[in-house]
Amino acid sequence: MPIDLTIIIVSYASLTDLQRCLPSILRQQVSFRFQLVIVDNHGQDGVAPFVKRDYPDIMLLSNPANTGYAGGNNLGLRHSEGQWVLFLNPDTELHTGVLQQLFQTAQAHPRALINPKLVNSDMVTINACGNQMQYTGITTCRGLNKPSSTYTGLTAVPLLSGAALLAPTAIVRELGGFDETYFMYFEDADLSLRARLQGFLLLCDQEAVITHFYRLGMNPNKFYYLERNRLLTLRKVLSQRTWQQLIPALLLTELLTWGFALRGLAYLKSRFRTYRWLWHHRRSIGQQHLALQQTRQITDTQLMAGATLSIPFEQLVPPPISQFARAVLSPLYRILKPRQIVTD
Repeated sequence: MPIDLTIIIVSYASLTDLQRCLPSILRQQVSFRFQLVIVDNHGQDGVAPFVKRDYPDIMLLSNPANTGYAGGNNLGLRHSEGQWVLFLNPDTELHTGVLQQLFQTAQAHPRALINPKLVNSDMVTINACGNQMQYTGITTCRGLNKPSSTYTGLTAVPLLSGAALLAPTAIVRELGGFDETYFMYFEDADLSLRARLQGFLLLCDQEAVITHFYRLGMNPNKFYYLERNRLLTLRKVLSQRTWQQLIPALLLTELLTWGFALRGLAYLKSRFRTYRWLWHHRRSIGQQHLALQQTRQITDTQLMAGATLSIPFEQLVPPPISQFARAVLSPLYRILKPRQIVTD
């Protein structure tokens, strides 16, 4: 019989997480057939023997190198037999009925990419109901730390979280999967924007609940990938006209990120590393940009719909710094915003 859904989990030092995640998947009562694929992304923590011993029916793919979140998921995608695919982080736990709920939503919206509602480990506050983006590319979790009960129903979202992302397999393959240039961080935003460029819908089913055991944090390497991939994505997906008009606002955001980098030498090195990488890869980035512009189905105004005017500083720095930053910088971002970008 055909498989309806493939669940892909990329593991890297994720043994403890998988010991919690896998039972929550196998406890699901569903009316369809699903396939489980675990990509052991060159981990050294005993995931492979654990899966072979305790879950021999799960497909285990041993990646000979750590190709990151993007590369690991693409490897799993090549082995996917399901009509739909769910990219799932190992640090998750599925609530009762979530797979059936997501599958029904997917069937009702066959051209949509879908997130569930992700809640924090306290089970009562939001980790992410999709993601959102300030118009210069800073992405944050939609609804972070707000009461879970206030997010219900099915809603369109600007971006999807890669922690639990359900989509038709054919659509993900049509989009080329995740961009492996990214390695980690921002791949979900890139895939979301490329999907929107092609006219696909992004939804969050807030009746389907998954716990995400994740804590926000920052280190120099993460800072590098976030900043590099933010600028890479905007350069790829936006038209030349919008990109040029966005430069003043981008420079303001660059000043802010340089201010953040003053916390230490390693962060400052990450900033120079970002610019060096973008410069060395400028030709391939330009080629990606041209290819996307030739196939796009919507305008930049439509693509950036749902972007925010202000950076949600409350998710990044504590009060009263966040309140001061919002009061001072929001008017500047309003002045510098290109006319074709309509923010919330």
